[in-house]
Amino acid sequence: MFSRAGRRIGGRQFEVRPGLPGVYTIAGIIRCARPGHRRTLRSEISVFQRSVFPRDAKPRWALRALAAAGVVALAGAAAFGVASFSHQATADITAEEYVALGDSYVAGAGAGDYIDDDACRRSENAYPKLAAVELGEELRFDACSGAETIDVVENQLTHLDDSTAHVSIGVGGNDIGFSAIMSACSGTDDDACASAIESAEAATTDVLPASLDDLYTQVAAEAGNAMIVVVGYPHLFDGTTCDATVGITPEEQAALNDLADLLNATTAEVAEAHGFPFADPREAFADHAICSEDPWLLGHVTDEASFHPNAAGQAGYAEVVLDYPYE
Repeated sequence: MFSRAGRRIGGRQFEVRPGLPGVYTIAGIIRCARPGHRRTLRSEISVFQRSVFPRDAKPRWALRALAAAGVVALAGAAAFGVASFSHQATADITAEEYVALGDSYVAGAGAGDYIDDDACRRSENAYPKLAAVELGEELRFDACSGAETIDVVENQLTHLDDSTAHVSIGVGGNDIGFSAIMSACSGTDDDACASAIESAEAATTDVLPASLDDLYTQVAAEAGNAMIVVVGYPHLFDGTTCDATVGITPEEQAALNDLADLLNATTAEVAEAHGFPFADPREAFADHAICSEDPWLLGHVTDEASFHPNAAGQAGYAEVVLDYPYE
C-alpha cells in the first residue's frame, strides 16, 4: 500500500517526495508497539519506474528491518520496480537486535540441534533463530524451557534496551501447568485429566492475566523503541489417535484444544491492551497436528520434548511471527 502521496504501509505513515530522476525521498513515521511512541526515518531508494505498490501488499519484518546495513525496505519492492536501496539511508534510531523471550515453545525444545547442553534446550532450528536471519538482526536468545512469566521477568529481560528493534514473547503455558496437564491426560484416569484441565482453566482466567500484564509492562518500559509481538500456541490434536497420543481420547483432545483457545484468547486480550499484536499459530498448524500425515508437533516421547513443535513446526512458527499484522 504505497503511492507518491502520503500513504500508509502497514502501521507506518509515509510522505513520498520526488527527488532526483529515478529517486524518491521517503519521510515516515513508524508507529511502534508501545502506545504513544513513534520514530521517524528518511531514506532514498533508486527505482526503475515510479510504480505504485499493490494495495494488498503484506508487510513483513524482513522487508523493513535491514537497519544494520542502513537500509529501509518496502514490502513487495523487488517485484514492483525497486532496483536497489541507497546506503545513504539514515534513521533517527539505530535498532539492530531481536530479543526472543519465553518458554520451551520459543526455545525450540523438540526441534533438535540444541545450542547448549543445559535445561533451556535452545535449538538452532527454533523460530527466533530463523526469524533473526530473515530480519538481518542479531539475536538475543533468552527464551528457556520451563519458563513461566515470572521467570521471564526475573531472568530474560537483561538484553532489552532502546536499541532493541524487535521482541517476541511466547509464555503462559507453564503458568497454567502444561506439563502436569499432559501427564494427567496421557494416563488412563479420565477424571485426572478433566480435573487438570479444569484447574488450568481457572488459572488462565483468574491468575495469568495479571502476570502477563506485569511482563508486558516491563518489556515496553525496557525496550521503548521496539516492535513487540506476542506469540500464541497451536492446537496439538485433530481428533484422531495414534501411538504418539498415548491414549488421549478424542474427547480429551477436544478439551485440550479448547484450553489452548482459552489460553490464546486470554493472552491476546492482554496483548491488545498493551498495543501488541498477537501472532496466532493455530491456522498454520491446522493440517499438522500430532497424528497428521505431516506433523509439525511431537507426541509423547521419552524426554521434555513431548507435545512440542518439531523442526518443521518451528519453521511454521517463524512464518507466523514474521507475518504478524501491524495494526
